[in-house]
Amino acid sequence: MRNDARRLKPVHVLAAALLACLPLLAACESLLEAEALKTYPPEGQLVDVGDGRRIQIDCRGTGGPTVVFQSGGDLLGSLAWTPLLERVSTRTRACAYSRAGILWSDPARATFRPEEVAEDLRAALQAVGETGPYILVSHSRGGLYSLIFAGLYRADVAGLVFADSSHPDQEKRFAEAGLPVGDYVSPGQELSLAFRWTGLMRLAPYPAAPSITGQVNAFYPRSAEANAREARARSQTMEVAGRYRDLQNWPVVVLARELPAQTQARQRADAHDAYLLSADGLVAGSDTPESEVVWRQLQANLATWSSRGRLQIVPESNHAFFFHRPDVVAEAIEEVLAASRVVRRRLPPAG
Repeated sequence: MRNDARRLKPVHVLAAALLACLPLLAACESLLEAEALKTYPPEGQLVDVGDGRRIQIDCRGTGGPTVVFQSGGDLLGSLAWTPLLERVSTRTRACAYSRAGILWSDPARATFRPEEVAEDLRAALQAVGETGPYILVSHSRGGLYSLIFAGLYRADVAGLVFADSSHPDQEKRFAEAGLPVGDYVSPGQELSLAFRWTGLMRLAPYPAAPSITGQVNAFYPRSAEANAREARARSQTMEVAGRYRDLQNWPVVVLARELPAQTQARQRADAHDAYLLSADGLVAGSDTPESEVVWRQLQANLATWSSRGRLQIVPESNHAFFFHRPDVVAEAIEEVLAASRVVRRRLPPAG
């Protein structure tokens, strides 16, 4: 019995030491968050959107319609659009922002609702004096939020650009094809988030481009929690976005990724038997992964939701081409801007 007690004693000592360190760890994380705000002040402005919450928004340039960038399901917030914001703002007014809890934006206090993203964005735009209609440019999950915004505030929309956007039907289509949907927040991520107050998440930096990695990782724990809050409700977000499938006669460009292997297969087919290409640019009989086939079909479907919509394939790219190939997205924005400046059919406000 005495030997057993001696063996357990170091464990007890270790547990006591860890418990004693918890307040210190919590204090360290609070200090690190405060230091992040000093080291990296907000890009643009922090504006009140109601309930005492502030949203970070960065607007530059002059002209119209104003281009509004919506980030995807990541921790990059407005910084995701830095290359495009700099480029597009030389031609027209452009705004990028960070959703609730991401980077400098204050976290939301209630249970997540997909509509809150549109409400926050509209309030932030109004707070900085921006007026619609807007060109909405979105990536990945941000495409769902753009659909919701367009459905709720139709008079505020002049056109849309989707960069490898999520689709309201993707869970259903992937399930029908026998493909895994995947965990939106994995068990490992949930465990990390449960201890985010300790600051230990900072030991494994979030992957970001060198130009923005300092800012992104300075706010990593709080941004990760906000992104997970959205991700847990992604099925609900798809359901709400799916209610707004009529993109009227707005000019719409859907940019879809094409992995390098698929680009090579398409180019070979195009050189010899171009008639084998389908309307969505897929090569009949090729060894394209089923997940990429379904994804492309969803992108092609999204382009049909407007009478002025079109699909454009981005060769030799990946899901993040919006950041690494800003020229492609900028050209699509220019196209939609030009088309939006012609006479449009006036739409009644959503009722």
